[in-house]
Amino acid sequence: MTQSKKLVVIAGLALSATAFAQSNDAGRAYAAELVSDAGARVSLLDGGSGYDKKGFMIGSADGNNTMYVFGSAQVRYYANFRDDNDGARENYTGGFENNMTRLGVKGSVWDKAFTYQVRGEFDNSGSFGLETAFAGYSWDNGFGLTVGQIKHPLLRESIIDNEYQLGVNRSIVDSVFGGGYTQGLQLNYATDAFRFTGGLTDGANSANTAYDSASEADYALNARVDFKAMGADWARFDDFTSWKSAEDMGLLIGGAIHWQDGGSTGGGVDDAGDDVSTNDVQVLAYTLDAQFEGQGWNAFAAFVGSKVESGDVDSSNFGGVIQAGIFVTDQVELFGRWDGIFWDSDLLDGEGESADDSHFLTAGVNYYLSPESHAAKFSLNGVYAFNSTVEPLDADDNSVLPIGGSGFLGQQDDGEFGLIAQLQVMF
Repeated sequence: MTQSKKLVVIAGLALSATAFAQSNDAGRAYAAELVSDAGARVSLLDGGSGYDKKGFMIGSADGNNTMYVFGSAQVRYYANFRDDNDGARENYTGGFENNMTRLGVKGSVWDKAFTYQVRGEFDNSGSFGLETAFAGYSWDNGFGLTVGQIKHPLLRESIIDNEYQLGVNRSIVDSVFGGGYTQGLQLNYATDAFRFTGGLTDGANSANTAYDSASEADYALNARVDFKAMGADWARFDDFTSWKSAEDMGLLIGGAIHWQDGGSTGGGVDDAGDDVSTNDVQVLAYTLDAQFEGQGWNAFAAFVGSKVESGDVDSSNFGGVIQAGIFVTDQVELFGRWDGIFWDSDLLDGEGESADDSHFLTAGVNYYLSPESHAAKFSLNGVYAFNSTVEPLDADDNSVLPIGGSGFLGQQDDGEFGLIAQLQVMF
């Protein structure tokens, strides 16, 4: 007997029982309500709604209209250790923090090829901010188009979501050179071994801005190419981890370039009638990277460079990342990472001299409570700074080194150390 027939029979039995206590009119009304409810439940089941390998889903019977609900939470304990630092901070600072709480929906509308995603995040202050909001369409010939607010497709670390990193945080290099989220459109093309993304955007870190905002570039162009030299599919490169059960080796080699120019958007006119802009900046950024995975081990390396021109300032900086991980049991993964930033000689320290380059070492362990899944994971890592975590300084003597959430709080001397324990849950 089919599910729908069973539910209709239940509705009929309920009607018969009720008829002894109620009038015929009331019985008929109750029966109609039950049959309607049964039909709704059958429709829900026939549409394939429920849970599959992609998550919780509500969908139409033909599969063209779907909506997946997803989210994650990361709860942390920080322990930071610094020198006396002239009494500005205590030697030890520790405590808990809800680092990230995400909620989102994704799926398809009208056609399986027409997809969407809307995702936001509560930060540790409880404020909610929009991260992604885009629509995309994929053709059968490998081409696709994405429009909306998206991750800036430059650095490999940035492209991989927070929940799928090896360490608790991305590298400091990614914080300095990464483009965050941006608004625009991207043309995509993929084959079995080659993938290309190129587009027009409002520039790096331009999320949630109006089209005339001074925080936006006049225009920005980007292109990224990835070559899958080894591996059966692209999905294995969605994280940095490689399970011991992996059937083959994987090697992904990629490169990207980004250019943006400003000077008009968000500008104005001064008393002399000349154009004035608060965003007269030109940025060129580029990267080369490689991701190598085997059965229970992984390795990643990236080189990054940027050139920034703003008024009389002309600064060229470079960065590098090397990281690796290995499973020592089916659920325990050890990892380590070095990342360094090689600053332009024009960037100065507190004494007015060229700032030292910045080097960081991260090491830790992941325990996958849910085997071969990031759904439930405990992580512990320590991060050490070989140089100052507040230098170099800009023209206003402010640090240009972003350290928020890294485990650092800022120290003039070298040797700052941070320890972070994190519990992650995804659904």
